[in-house]
Parts: sequence; C-alpha cells; structure tokens
Amino acid sequence: MTDGRTTRRSYRGAMRRLAACLITAAFASAATADTTLSFNIDLRAEMAAGRFDPGRDRLGLRGGAAPLAWDRPLLATPGATPGRYELRLTLPDDAAGGQPLAYKFRIERGAGQEASEGWEPGRNHTVLLNGGEVGVAREFGAAAGDVPVSRSGRIERLGLVPSAHVQAREVQVWLPPGYGQDVEHRYPVLYLHDGQNVFDARAAGAEWQVDEAAQRGVASGRLRPFIVVAVSSTATRTLDYTPSVMTVPAERPGSSSAPQRQGGGIAAYAQFLAEELKPAIDARFRTLPGATDTAVGGSSFGGLASLWLALHRPETFGAALVVSPSVWWDDGFVLRDATASAPKPRPRLWMDMGAREGPQAVALARELAELLGRRGWADGSLRFVEDDRGSHDEASWARRVPAMLDFLYGRPQ
Repeated sequence: MTDGRTTRRSYRGAMRRLAACLITAAFASAATADTTLSFNIDLRAEMAAGRFDPGRDRLGLRGGAAPLAWDRPLLATPGATPGRYELRLTLPDDAAGGQPLAYKFRIERGAGQEASEGWEPGRNHTVLLNGGEVGVAREFGAAAGDVPVSRSGRIERLGLVPSAHVQAREVQVWLPPGYGQDVEHRYPVLYLHDGQNVFDARAAGAEWQVDEAAQRGVASGRLRPFIVVAVSSTATRTLDYTPSVMTVPAERPGSSSAPQRQGGGIAAYAQFLAEELKPAIDARFRTLPGATDTAVGGSSFGGLASLWLALHRPETFGAALVVSPSVWWDDGFVLRDATASAPKPRPRLWMDMGAREGPQAVALARELAELLGRRGWADGSLRFVEDDRGSHDEASWARRVPAMLDFLYGRPQ
C-alpha cells in the first residue's frame, strides 16, 4: 500500500516509466460525426400494473458509452402524452467503438432500491450510431431486437466441455489465416475468459472483436500467427474468477437478502484450464504448448483471474492480459497476493484501466501497477495503459484489443 512522500515520488517515477510504454496512437480519436438519439418510452402498462408511480419514480437510461453509464442514470422527462417519457442525447459515432450501443431503461426509485430492481427484462437493447438522428419509440420492457452478429475468420465451436472441477462450459477456437495450409507450423495460444463476448455480440449486445483484430493483424503481417481459445463463463462466474472468499452485505437495511459469502473458486477453475482444457486443445490443434507461448486474458473479474493465473500458474501461463481488473475485490486481495507472490519465470503482463471506470478503480489500478514495478516487473515485462475514453464495457475493451495483441504477438518493427 502507498504512503509518504518517498512513495509518491517513486510512484510518479514508476508512472513515467510505464507511460513510456503507452501506444497513444492506438486510442487516438479520429474526426467523427454525431448521432442524436431521441427516445419515447411508453410506461402506461407499468403504471396500470402498479410498477411505476409518476409521483415517486423516475425513468432512467443506462448504457455502455459516455455520457451513458451502467452505474448511474440519465433521467427521462414526462412527455406531452401522459405515461410517455422522453429523452434526447447526442453521442459521437465512435462512442461504442463502432459497435451497436448497448442500453437499458430502468425505473429509478432512489436510495434503498436494490441493484437488481427496476430494469427492463431480458437482454440489453442496442442501437447503431451511424450519424444523423435516430428515433426509438416503444414500450418499456419490449423485447430486444436481434443483435447484429459479425464473425471473422475460421472459428470452431467445441460445444460444452465437461470438467471434474467446474461447470461444463462452451468453448470456441479461432484459427489464424494459413492454419489449414501449413500443416507443420505450430502456434502460440491465447485463452480468454467470458468467451461468449469475444467473437460476437450475441450474448451481451457488444463484443471484444478479437477475431476481427486478430484476422487483420495476422493477415497484414503485423502479428505473428496465433490461436485464440474463448472459454465461456457460466452462472458461477463470480466463484470461478475470484481468488478469495468475500462477504457481500445485504443490498439495503431490512432487505430480504442476507449477507453472503461469495467467490474464492479460482483454484478449481485453474485446474480446469491447465489440467483439462489445455491438454485437450494441445492434442486437437497444432499448438506451442510451453508457458512462453501460452497467454491468458480477461476483463473485470476475468482480469483478476488472469493475474492470479499468471502469478500462481507460471509453469502454464507465461503472459496475461489483465483488463480493467476488479482490484477492489475483498479489500484489495490482489494487492496482498501480488506482494506475497514471486513467480518464476516472471510472466509478461498487460494491465489497463479506463479513466471513466471511476477514480477508485483508476487509483487501485495505478497502485497495483506500482506494486508490480517494485516487485521486479520492468518496462519490458509490464505494460500499464490508462484509456482516457475507456468505460467498463466490451466496446472500450474492443478498442484496446489491437494494442493488447501487439503486446503479445507483435513483430519487431
């Protein structure tokens, strides 16, 4: 943990050294047009059912690109027709990284409302930002439309992969251009958590676009060819991806929900990845199986899991993408864990955080980066990136994917 002027000076020095690693051009904004969204939402059915009280409740819009956020609403105002609410906002066309913007409306009841209450049911709605004005008029809770699905290159679905340690889960494998032609060549492998969001937007309304970025990078010669294994998460995601047990308090005093102990299942998930899935991938595909050629990555809890795997399974994973990690988990368990860990050989680490993920998240990420620097990770083995435009969502992570792949597989320039 940081304190004192000496630590602040060392922190600033570490940040200057780490800043030298940033590829600012990767996140530079090109000139774009704007899209104005005009929403007209019908709440009359909710009012008739007693689920919305105009005298008490508000209607909020939440989403995955600024000025929208998932943790705070933009409030709609009553329209000319009773029971209808209106909201108008303007966003740059690239606000969602060129993907459909994911959003949902929520009935906002203020302090004391549980986090799961008030949302429109079902999956996220999406809207394309392609310039001009887009009008959305519908009922609150209407079914979301089909999500545009884009996939690039050769992707094999392995179906549900069973395990003796965790729930069975879907696995998909992206193979690089030329894989079918050069039958002697072997490839490094990148394992990614939350694999349902890696190649298309079907599950979350947005995606990482790893297949598009990898296809372009390998085909252009900028990246060495590699294989991507996308490992889907399940309903046990929190358990699987967290390294310690944390007591989560009830969401509000008097709530029917009691404090719960959650998480702490990363060791079992690691057994699945390292002892069950990886041997199966190595047997089926032409991989380079050593730790030097095996990387792991993920975001949020997946970032936490990736760092733990790199620190505690260095014989299997020689590099990790630690994307928007949940450093806050269990009062900063990862800070204590990184202090106590001395993996050999030391894995290469990409770590990042979006400036729009909140000041606490950014401060904790900086603290973790400084700690790793003190523990021996130098500029060549650690790259720390702060994305000025980054939020905690797939579109922000997709924008950083090309730089992540350059870090892992970029050819010398």
